[in-house]
Amino acid sequence: MFFVLMLVIEIALFFILYITISNHRVSEVMEGLLARGAGHRDVLENNYDYTTLEHVVLMESEASTDVIITDENGNIKGRSSEEDVEFQSSVVRDIAPVKDNEDRIIEEKWAELPYVATVSPIFVDGVHKGEVFMFSPSGTIRDTLTHLSEQFLLVMLLIGAVTLVVVFALSQIITRPLIRMQQVTEKLSAGKADRKLDERHNDELGSLAVSINSLSEDLERLKKDRNNFLSSIAHELRTPLTYIKGYAEVASRKGTSNEERVEYLAIIREEIYHLTSLVQQLFQLAKMEENSFVIDPSVIELTTLLVDVRSQMQPLFEERQAGLSISVPEEVFVYGDAVRLKQVFYNLLNNSVFYGFESPQVEINVTVIRGEVHILVADNGPGVPEETLPYLFERLYRVEKARSRKYGGSGLGLSIVKEIIEKHEGTVQAFNDNGLSILIKLPEEKNYG
Repeated sequence: MFFVLMLVIEIALFFILYITISNHRVSEVMEGLLARGAGHRDVLENNYDYTTLEHVVLMESEASTDVIITDENGNIKGRSSEEDVEFQSSVVRDIAPVKDNEDRIIEEKWAELPYVATVSPIFVDGVHKGEVFMFSPSGTIRDTLTHLSEQFLLVMLLIGAVTLVVVFALSQIITRPLIRMQQVTEKLSAGKADRKLDERHNDELGSLAVSINSLSEDLERLKKDRNNFLSSIAHELRTPLTYIKGYAEVASRKGTSNEERVEYLAIIREEIYHLTSLVQQLFQLAKMEENSFVIDPSVIELTTLLVDVRSQMQPLFEERQAGLSISVPEEVFVYGDAVRLKQVFYNLLNNSVFYGFESPQVEINVTVIRGEVHILVADNGPGVPEETLPYLFERLYRVEKARSRKYGGSGLGLSIVKEIIEKHEGTVQAFNDNGLSILIKLPEEKNYG
């Protein structure tokens, strides 16, 4: 379609150019013939006698043009050619004698007649002496225009061929990357990300190739993350189910004592609790992925929130013989969802209690620094290896040496903490400082009055 469009434009331009040049060429012939006749007329006006007349006729006898000179009555006094006498004589009879002194073209139908003609009246001292008729074969004009047409046709064919080659080359340059992109995207839709696009094009195609390559890498990473996630979830689900199935079978045996049965049922309840907690956390993460996990924010006084958390977790701290100290200035406010923020502290305090030493000690210190509320949750546990700190908030990541499976950890708690804090436009980070410390930064809410 692009080639056809270019061809139509080129033909239109060539047609306009051809008409312009051909008209200009015809005008040149007419004006040249008129000027030649005027020149002869001037010579005769300067010296109007038989010798001069014969000289003019002789000059034109060797040229491609013809001349006829008449007297004041329109009678022919001299002519340079005896060809087409009848046509030329009829033109002279129709025009001569000419009483005005204006040079003009008297026959310009070159496409229909054998000659084009001009007339130049002769006046000597204001007295009409005759006319100079000039004739030029119209075949000369036709030959010129035919040659011009051939040249135009040749040039148009050459430009059309060049245009075709250029359009074909451009289409190949453009369509090859697009076809390659189509193939790669089809591979991506089939779950294969083993092909890369050339990013060397410094144009829109290059930018699109970079985007598709980036998408391919993201899809490949998401595919690996999904497989790892599913594998970890399968492992997490299989372990409590194995415990439940095994202890249920042992507890149902006839030879099992009541004390053993009570012990096994307690283990089964613990595993069911762990399984339920894991499913709930997975459900929360799924809602976060679908962006259906919403917060209901309000102005929260941080002291009140932390005191509520301590009251609700008091039984766990007493059971584990753990201590909890809270240091928070008065009237520190944040704008957030109280239920979600409590969930954050439940997860952090639960980790600190279960993964600390015996009788663990946990501290919560709150400070306000340049419009940010810094909440530091620190325990006196063993901490974690430094190389594992960047991965603590990834889903299903657990530091096996410090976080044993016997405590029921799923590796989802800290990832949920990170998602909730980021929903509140905050940040969370972990570091070792005589134990594991978690630092949360939230925007301070100042408009609480």
